Amino acid sequence: MATLHVRGEIDLANHETFEQALQRVMHTGTSLTIDLSELTFIDGAGLRALARTADHLHSQGRQLRLDRPSPHLHRLLTLVGLDTFAA
Repeated sequence: MATLHVRGEIDLANHETFEQALQRVMHTGTSLTIDLSELTFIDGAGLRALARTADHLHSQGRQLRLDRPSPHLHRLLTLVGLDTFAA
């Protein structure tokens, strides 16, 4: 299982960099854990990237795990239906 650590903010200004990192990991053929413990903000573009990643990995029989989200982020993940991946 690969692990991606994210920190700071994911927003319109840098979501493409985040998506590129997700793409690199998705091409490894393994499941993915994303450590969210240092993520302070994520906007709709970042949440969409997480949802697309979850769909892609699921379609290939691999797993996505969203590890250690803050309470606020966990609430956002719940609102958009990604809380099932949160640990």
